[in-house]
Amino acid sequence: MKKKYLIILIVLMIFSVGCKSEETASFNNGQDALENHEYDKAQKYLSNVLEQDSKNETARSMYMQAIKMSKAEYYKDKGFYSKAIDCLDSIVNINNGSQKIKVESETLKKELEKLQSESEESANIRKENAKEVAKKAVEKSEQEFYIWQKNQEKDNEPKSDKDEEEKQEDSSDENIIDSIKNKLGEIFKF
Repeated sequence: MKKKYLIILIVLMIFSVGCKSEETASFNNGQDALENHEYDKAQKYLSNVLEQDSKNETARSMYMQAIKMSKAEYYKDKGFYSKAIDCLDSIVNINNGSQKIKVESETLKKELEKLQSESEESANIRKENAKEVAKKAVEKSEQEFYIWQKNQEKDNEPKSDKDEEEKQEDSSDENIIDSIKNKLGEIFKF
């Protein structure tokens, strides 16, 4: 009977050692994949480690780093810099994990903050240029209207009741044009 227990114990020990070496290999492969920016691979390897040892905090931290770095790169490529920066912030705040990834995330965060600042600055410049172009267009249309109005006044001097009716029509045209100018002013805020 003692031999059976001894054999069972030996088999369990061998199985345990085999599992630990498989877990260690998955952990090392996961860390290598993470640090080589192969985030999907890293997630698979580290997921295997967590299936075998759900309390492995370092593997869990590196798994989260892989997810966040993958999202950060996606957002960076799409130009969503603030979302990418949020992902990178959370990587810095993860305990344990890969130090190399933490350092890279801090560097990438600084780069993205600079890109975000430049993007916002160029957007503001485009906005100001658009306002200026719209303002000039309104000024030009006002000038053209003024010239047209003066020509109308010269051509139409009141001579009869018919002329009075035309004046009223001209007045309604002026009201329409004033209304258009006001709307343009509201749209372009000047």
